[in-house]
Amino acid sequence: MRYLSLVYFAVLTLFTTLAQQDVLLTPACFNTKQDDFGVRQFAGDLYVLSAAINACDEVDMDEFAKKPFSDLYKVEGCALKTPMLVSAETGEAMNINTCFYDGPISSNKAGDILFFTNNYGSDKNEKLTIYYTTKAKNGQWSKPLPFVYNNDKHNTTHPFYDEANNMLYFASDMAGGVGGMDIYRCTFQNGKFGQKEAVRGVNTAQNDVFPFVFKNTLYFSSQGHNSQGGYDLFSLTNLEVKSMGAVFNTAYDDLAIMFTDDKHGYFTSNRQTSGETDDIFAFELRDRFLDKTLDYVVKDKKTLLPLSGVKIRIVEDSTGIELLTAMTDDLGVLTQKRDSLMIESKHRYKVYLEKEGYVTKEVFFDYQVLDSNVISVRDLVDLDLEPLSLEMEITSLLGLKSIYYDFDKSDLRADAIVELDKVVAFMNKYPKIEVELGSHTDCKGNMAYNQSLSERRAKSAADYIQARISNPGRLTSKGYGESQLKVACPCEGRKAKSDCSDEQHQLNRRTEFIIKSLKISTRDSGLK
Repeated sequence: MRYLSLVYFAVLTLFTTLAQQDVLLTPACFNTKQDDFGVRQFAGDLYVLSAAINACDEVDMDEFAKKPFSDLYKVEGCALKTPMLVSAETGEAMNINTCFYDGPISSNKAGDILFFTNNYGSDKNEKLTIYYTTKAKNGQWSKPLPFVYNNDKHNTTHPFYDEANNMLYFASDMAGGVGGMDIYRCTFQNGKFGQKEAVRGVNTAQNDVFPFVFKNTLYFSSQGHNSQGGYDLFSLTNLEVKSMGAVFNTAYDDLAIMFTDDKHGYFTSNRQTSGETDDIFAFELRDRFLDKTLDYVVKDKKTLLPLSGVKIRIVEDSTGIELLTAMTDDLGVLTQKRDSLMIESKHRYKVYLEKEGYVTKEVFFDYQVLDSNVISVRDLVDLDLEPLSLEMEITSLLGLKSIYYDFDKSDLRADAIVELDKVVAFMNKYPKIEVELGSHTDCKGNMAYNQSLSERRAKSAADYIQARISNPGRLTSKGYGESQLKVACPCEGRKAKSDCSDEQHQLNRRTEFIIKSLKISTRDSGLK
């Protein structure tokens, strides 16, 4: 019975960047520290087998696997809950889990027929069997009935009901098979089972388990078919068996795949734990635009001349997956031909552009399917780079918001620190640039006092930045008081009362960052 533990256990815990293989894998949030495997859908909900909890007060152990038996649980958010059915005999809720193995399950689309694996006998060494129950119009479930091909001499498990073809698939080590566990099927119509038959092209001398049918393709798990090691995932279409490929299959156990729609689903693998425990992974099949070319043109924002040697990175915003790192050519153009980049409709992407002597740029674009064979990112976002220059005021370039102080205070507020951190990042990126921090006030109040207040505020901001950058002497601070007003308001106390609005006065109360020296290199900018 030892191989049964292998049949039942397998999963991963990895976030895989799979741009080259069109599949994105993410670990399910409902994974536990124990074995979790065999996701299936029932009545619109997900159900999973887990050894994290046991139906009995005293946890029984699989004497071969040396692990707790797995039970069936409903996924609610990121938690596992005991599934309850309503008994036709008592009218009360009942837990279909036992002290031994329970699950996996399968049902019809309406959710009124449920097949499941169970050890209904009291002996933990009892063979695995399939049971089914049906739901009446009043919502009550029938007493579970045994599958016609159950037998105390062999295991019968992993039911999957292909409703479109009225066919029940299952795995068994019954006599007459090819070897180990084999996959069989029989018709199921009007509550009656037809003659069983081995599925052609699937079974090997090793274990073949976990059948799942989606759009007339049979998916299954096998230790045969030249697997990479342990169980691998395969598909069968028109009697042709194909491996699910390197994304799904590893040297460890990869099994129990199911689709929730054309592009999404779940499977089980133990690759991350080197075979120790199983987890569930969600997968997303990604569309690759094989017939499209991705085109970029990058220019100097002031001269509008093409820029060569611009480092470009494209990252998918939601996942952080880096899809591309490349450089523009002598004409400022970067062209990615078909098969070189995966860009998918209705996804958001971030573009990073870097070049010596220019302000690093970060822009987003949301890609929508275009009729053209060229995806022009330039049509979607501004890719021109701003050259760094002496006396440049970098506040707008860095997207800095106004740095506010409380009335008559020079202490840094939390919202000011957020903006100053942007300056810190800029100066650490360009460690030889020298910057002057200038603090300005409006013209309200006494001129001398405004000068003193601006100096205190400038020093407060400068102290924060200098403590967080290399060579802090590169940043100097200066208080300008009201000597450099952006809005020429009449100054209170020396002329008639100002007729400037609060908004105009606010424009004068500002902090500016001016580049005073440009000593940058490719190394300094982080470009190679």
